[in-house]
Amino acid sequence: MTDTTSPSLPIPTLARWQPLRLGLIELFHYDSEEFWFRDGHLLLRGNNGTGKSKVLSLTLPFLFDAQLKPSRIEPDGDASKKMAWNLLLGRLDRRMGYAWLELGRLGADGQPHYLTLGCGLLAVAARPQVDSWFFVLEQQRIGQDIWLMSPTRAVLTRERLRDALQDHGQVFDTATAYRRAVDERLFHLGPQRYTALMDTLIQLRQPQLSKKPDEANLSNALTEALPPISTDLLADVADALNQLEEYRRELEEYEALERAVGQFNQRY
Repeated sequence: MTDTTSPSLPIPTLARWQPLRLGLIELFHYDSEEFWFRDGHLLLRGNNGTGKSKVLSLTLPFLFDAQLKPSRIEPDGDASKKMAWNLLLGRLDRRMGYAWLELGRLGADGQPHYLTLGCGLLAVAARPQVDSWFFVLEQQRIGQDIWLMSPTRAVLTRERLRDALQDHGQVFDTATAYRRAVDERLFHLGPQRYTALMDTLIQLRQPQLSKKPDEANLSNALTEALPPISTDLLADVADALNQLEEYRRELEEYEALERAVGQFNQRY
């Protein structure tokens, strides 16, 4: 008899957040697809044109950045690759879909904690803009506790998603509020440093970066991503430098005294 049960969902093994799964629903050529990480790593293999790059461009770093501009989503920054095409494929009149990423970690008590980041998208051929909303789901898991697609393969609307999350998550109508929620749960960087981190990730994931690097832009991006130095730390460093200068003068005085004592001993 063949076992048709689904495999157990991946669980975290570290105390820090690590990616467990990512998924696409009604996006690009995917009806409903999941990609599982192993120890925080994901390997996508396939022929050219099978959608490997599209999987990543629609999830990472998009689900952290939450900006729909082609320059932020597409690795090559091609402005002609609109988000609407990922839904309508140039032939559909209307389509709604989701992209999501599940992260997990082990708590101090050894129990797993889960956090899912997601984005809902709606495109209509008659409208140039894509409607978007974002969500954060805590503890409950997609495909086990919550489903983004009904048994009849109807994708949840924004309102139905809000009802489904209930007390386990939150739906955000703006990207700014969503980014702030992600930062509070994962990074604790603050708006400026979080933006710098996103800019750095987008800069570094450019295709063939080593063949045509822009040293100035890369240097600026990495510099902006560094955490600012607090005034208290600067004051401590300045005090330490002043103390070193005092130690240097004292050392010179001791060395001069040692030479004088040595000369006296020789004459004595």
